[in-house]
Amino acid sequence: MIVAVYAVKGGSGRTTIAVNLAAALGLEHRGECVLIDLSLPYNHAALVANLVPTGCLALIDQPDQDKFEDALLGIALHHPTGMVIIPSALRAEQAELVTPPLVKRALDVLEQTFNYIVVDLGVAMTDVTLGVLERANRILVMVTPELTSLKDTAELLQIFENVLKIPSARVSLVLNHPRPQTMVTRADAERQVERKFQTEIAYDGSRFDRAAVTGQVLVETDPSCAASKSVMKLAGSITKEHVGAAKRVKL
Repeated sequence: MIVAVYAVKGGSGRTTIAVNLAAALGLEHRGECVLIDLSLPYNHAALVANLVPTGCLALIDQPDQDKFEDALLGIALHHPTGMVIIPSALRAEQAELVTPPLVKRALDVLEQTFNYIVVDLGVAMTDVTLGVLERANRILVMVTPELTSLKDTAELLQIFENVLKIPSARVSLVLNHPRPQTMVTRADAERQVERKFQTEIAYDGSRFDRAAVTGQVLVETDPSCAASKSVMKLAGSITKEHVGAAKRVKL
């Protein structure tokens, strides 16, 4: 199952939530979840998880499929939570080497190895981003309670439906509160985007920021806090969806 994590603007908490979501899935299903970091040109999922990459997707475009698979799994970074992270580039200038065909090959391999693939996407609507969005089984759109974010998200949903032909049932909205106070309530946000939010991640002090600075993953180090519970609930819904889809295939 491919879960794409996207946002219309930076600062929405997209990478932080993507890492914690993958970690939550890893804790529940060890060795079954991989996070591929396509937040280009700057991808920081490994940094947030306190891992040091030595290889990346951009440098392993091997023509031989067996060698490509070995090289791809060889750059995977294993985290104590049970999740795996694959960096796409070590330096910004390598971003141009991450092409849609290369990403497709990587996803083809990863789908044979992992049950859950979380993809952290950059803001720009590049061909790579579009390819992942169209292929994803579930798209999580991170939204902050700001008028600009809500307006752009409403336009994004129209693009999904009318241009990319992505069914609305595949798109889930996540309302993230990165600041302690806001004038926009959940009801206000839902009226603005004309959609219900699947999950709301309440402001929980500086826990996410402190965890990022210390190289910790919040769902592992502080699973009882409100923010962690929200992410774990989201992970549970993804697990339920994946299991339900697998049952339907068997029938």
